[in-house]
Amino acid sequence: MKRSDALERVAPALAGLAGAALVLIGPAYHGQAGIGHLFQALLIGGLAATAVGLALAGRAQRRLERLTRSAQSLAGGVAVPYLAPERADALGALEGHFADMARGVATTIAELRLEQERMEAILRGMVEGVVVTDLSMRVVLLNARARELLGIRATGDEVGRPLVELVRDPALQESARELREGVPVVSQDVMLGGRGGRMLQLNAARLTGADGRAFGFVLVLHDVTELRRLEVIRRDFVANVSHELRTPLTAIKGYAETLLGPAGDDRETARRFLAVIDRHSERLGRLTDDLLTLADLELGRTPLHLAAVDLEPTVEDVIQILDERAARTDVHLTADVDPDTPPVLADGDRLRQVLINLTDNAIKFTPAGGRVTVRAAPGTRPDLVEIAVQDSGIGIPAQDLPRLTERFFRVDKARSRALGGTGLGLAIVKHLIQAHGGTLDIASSVGQGTTVRVVLPAAATAARASFGSKP
Repeated sequence: MKRSDALERVAPALAGLAGAALVLIGPAYHGQAGIGHLFQALLIGGLAATAVGLALAGRAQRRLERLTRSAQSLAGGVAVPYLAPERADALGALEGHFADMARGVATTIAELRLEQERMEAILRGMVEGVVVTDLSMRVVLLNARARELLGIRATGDEVGRPLVELVRDPALQESARELREGVPVVSQDVMLGGRGGRMLQLNAARLTGADGRAFGFVLVLHDVTELRRLEVIRRDFVANVSHELRTPLTAIKGYAETLLGPAGDDRETARRFLAVIDRHSERLGRLTDDLLTLADLELGRTPLHLAAVDLEPTVEDVIQILDERAARTDVHLTADVDPDTPPVLADGDRLRQVLINLTDNAIKFTPAGGRVTVRAAPGTRPDLVEIAVQDSGIGIPAQDLPRLTERFFRVDKARSRALGGTGLGLAIVKHLIQAHGGTLDIASSVGQGTTVRVVLPAAATAARASFGSKP
């Protein structure tokens, strides 16, 4: 038997003993000796009762301290071991209730942690940026994508700070102001950093509880910079195609209508007008062919028959095809192929198309007495070959160089149209080079000429890599 249990059982006996002592010495109450014995009995009984009370109080205090420590641990989020009741008394019932509560709280905390981990995993995997704020626009939650889109440095103190301190952009602040003024949903494009910056599609809404009262805002951000750029390109493309088609069609219609009138009876006038119609029809045909070629390249519908192509005969073919055109404009056209240049892995017909296009452009924009040279040499690595078309022509302004391969872009629009250009040549060249796994680079200075460099994979290296990959 435990000591505390024994004390609790002895306490009533001691109290009874003290009472019996009082009864036995009661008759001697008037005598001096009886009074002394009375005080002794009272003293002994009081001391025994005090000792038992202190023991019981100490035990109860220890049990209460254990309950207090467990409650503090539970409040701090620390798992609490099962607290078994020591006795079937009122304090024991409290201990039992606390143990049940601790188990329930532990289960709830585990579920909340699992839910939080799921939410964090979802937020990390989202391509959209998510920002949650309270009603005063202080950040409550934001994911990594939102930090990236808004340019917020991950310092660890973002939560709790006003959104205006983290993102100092007027457009975003205007959207936040509308939310605070009571607009339920805000959906708009936001240009961060002014013109030329990142374009974000913002969808923001108020967060409300089950009682319908708002407690915060959520902002969802999606990067639509590339999408908007493609939309601008599409609009420009449609406008350019319409313009390019309208010019020859208008000319053909006008001259045809003239031929149907009295002017058509004059044979010389009719021949002259028919020549104009033929020229514009040819231009219209070139434009249509280039558009179809470009569309097939962009959609990957142009098959490439790759093989080892020797550059020296290929370059010589290009020179022969364009030599007469160069001679008519008094441009000296030459070839310079390094004897050590390895064959390239390419489609021979498409490679000739690329070189003819680049060389023809160089001839068009080189004044009389100038020079155009088609060069070929080993690349900077053994698995690469470099081809360059260099001219001493009028050159290209630096601000126009990045746009040269855009569809219908012309540096000198009037000159290009007069020379029969469609504005699609370099766009076709770019797609053909990319389809071969190569790169295209254009360097130029106004008045000092232009150099277009094409880097393609060498055939021998590609063949060895292909052979080595076979089982």
